[in-house]
Amino acid sequence: MSHQYTLIRSFRHTVSLQVKTGGELVVRAPRLYPKYLIDKFVVSKRRWIAKRLKEQDKTVVKPVSFCSEEELKVLINNCVSHYSIVMSLTPRSLRFTHVRTYWGSCAPTGVISFNLKLVETSPEAVEYVVVHELAHLRWRGHGIRFWDLVKKYYPKTNEIRAYLRQLPRD
Repeated sequence: MSHQYTLIRSFRHTVSLQVKTGGELVVRAPRLYPKYLIDKFVVSKRRWIAKRLKEQDKTVVKPVSFCSEEELKVLINNCVSHYSIVMSLTPRSLRFTHVRTYWGSCAPTGVISFNLKLVETSPEAVEYVVVHELAHLRWRGHGIRFWDLVKKYYPKTNEIRAYLRQLPRD
């Protein structure tokens, strides 16, 4: 199976391949590089191309917010108040951020940060993230004692973690 592609010649020294949004293939190659070698290169990358095309085929669903950012802050504050008492763990302060890499974090200073993208999850996920971050006040890493503590106060931990992992982060 051969793929159609757009060829861009340049002064570069290597051949590269890009799968653009919409499935368009773009090959960049040195000005004097033979076309048959470029074709051979594209054929050799067919598995890689198929994988990228399959990733693009996944339907992108626009996230739906279950509440506003202000309502989320109230929900988080209420959850933190509740679980601080239940778990006997109190953060120094709370922060709210916009980040791509995590739902929440706990600094060694006791400051807990929450990603405002939690509005695109669910109240249950927010509750889990609160318990998770409060547990870091007692256990820094993600060892067995940490997970035992989280699961003690949030039994649906595995279910919510699986749900959060499948959500887009951008």
